[in-house]
Amino acid sequence: MLFSLLILLFCAGLVFAAFHDIASMTIPNWLSVAYIVSFPVAALFMGASLQSIGWHFAAGGIALVICFGLFAAGVFGGGDAKLIPAVMVWVGPDGALAFVFALALSGGLLALLFILSRRFVPATVVPGFLHRSVVEGPGIPYAVAIAFGGFWAIPASPFLCELLLFTNFSSLTMP
Repeated sequence: MLFSLLILLFCAGLVFAAFHDIASMTIPNWLSVAYIVSFPVAALFMGASLQSIGWHFAAGGIALVICFGLFAAGVFGGGDAKLIPAVMVWVGPDGALAFVFALALSGGLLALLFILSRRFVPATVVPGFLHRSVVEGPGIPYAVAIAFGGFWAIPASPFLCELLLFTNFSSLTMP
């Protein structure tokens, strides 16, 4: 049951960040902090070694340095620059390549979609909750790409795969 809750919270956090970013062009700091603080607790509970936990934090630390540089260059917003390393801690070094690949691919497609929509879709037809991100611009709700990258990286991450393997989804259905 706890494994189900952990993977559900990981995924729910990604979805929440994506929708929050679409609606407000911000990602709450508490979400990144929750990912960072909860990972070692979850990993220790699952029996991960301190060395393995350290490698996960090393992957997140490298991502933080890169994201800070991209934030300083004006490529990312602050929330994106904090959420990517936080998710990278959960994904770990083994899932890093899959995460970054999916993040870059979906981020590029998202950017293209928003550029085209801002140019060709009249502001009057954009629903209210999308107005801030689609019409007002100039940023892009990159948490959508971060979420896609996080979901894409689950099969490549031994830690997240283990959470899925120990999750009995049949117990989550209604009788």
